Amino acid sequence: MTVQRYDADVIVVGAGPAGATAARLLAEWGLCVLLLERKKMPRYKPCGGALTKRTLHLLAPLDISPVIEARINTLAIQAPDGDRFTLTLPEPLIVTVMRDRFDAFLTDAAVAAGTYLRQAETVLRCEQTSEGVIVTTTQRTYRARLLIGADGANSVVAQQLGLRPQRRAVSLVSELAPTTFPRWDGSAHLWFPSALRGYAWCFPKGAHLSAGIYTLSSTLPQWRTWLESYLAPLRLLDGFQRHHLHGHPVPLADKRAAFHRGNGLLIGDAAGLADPFTGEGISWAVLSAQWVAESALRVLTGEWRDLHGYTERLRAQVVPERQAALWFARILFALPRLSCRWFLRHDAVLRNFARLLSGEVTYRALWHKVMRKGFVLLHPASARNLAAVG
Repeated sequence: MTVQRYDADVIVVGAGPAGATAARLLAEWGLCVLLLERKKMPRYKPCGGALTKRTLHLLAPLDISPVIEARINTLAIQAPDGDRFTLTLPEPLIVTVMRDRFDAFLTDAAVAAGTYLRQAETVLRCEQTSEGVIVTTTQRTYRARLLIGADGANSVVAQQLGLRPQRRAVSLVSELAPTTFPRWDGSAHLWFPSALRGYAWCFPKGAHLSAGIYTLSSTLPQWRTWLESYLAPLRLLDGFQRHHLHGHPVPLADKRAAFHRGNGLLIGDAAGLADPFTGEGISWAVLSAQWVAESALRVLTGEWRDLHGYTERLRAQVVPERQAALWFARILFALPRLSCRWFLRHDAVLRNFARLLSGEVTYRALWHKVMRKGFVLLHPASARNLAAVG
């Protein structure tokens, strides 16, 4: 399809799950795709690395079992007052991966499909023209008909398009190198400190233990001290040496967000599509990659005149669910003691909460199915707002 004046039909910036998936799909459909990655693959990426059942389903038929580090069957939750409750299921709630291996695996699949990969090349500038886009990197200048920004939380493409999400949460990720951790096999631990406006988590990832904090606060002062203060009372640091410790923003698009401008589109964290409640972004990255690939194909084949259909689809199908997730987060994080007590007393609520974390049920479906009554009792005003988005 590419004509001589273009270097590619589509340029994709960023070789994470979003960018690699979009590039693979477009290449499989016969388009000329250039994938730009600012680092040499594989590269370390601070991330909890939890993949939900929904993510695995979206990635099919790709078999990612070669890069799975652990399978999590048990969920343990600790309330602010120290109460703990555990749920074990016959099938994994989530699987975990190291992002360097996982991202490289997805990128290799994109290259195998025909994607052209340029590594260790940083995007400096993106310009829109009447016929497409011009992307200038540290190495050279490229021309394409469409541009997809998949370059993460600090997206250069989003900044250049004037579409950077304004709302930001914060995540802190630490990789702990254990001497032994049999007690962690197959189990994920969550706890909800009263003052955090978020939660702390810990689960195994092969030769490491991954621990971290997610908070709706836009800043997290003294975050290293915060993480260690939550881990130490539970003896989670016993026998461990800290390997990596990174803090990073989690962009959260609001209900008025646009996800394209002209010939440029955003996906994944660049679009602010992380889950406001859990901070999980990989499932939304893969889903938006599929939708952006479909939208790009329709424009390039002349079925669509422009890319408005992409933004409209996200606003109609994704934004309402994320608004519901944000209200869940505000309620549970504001009232962690009462919320955890409710989980402890109602097994059906806990099991459906686990299904939510695994991606098997939506926030709006869970609200209508089991949680409406409890939230009305916990926080009537917030419950009314949540009902409005459902």
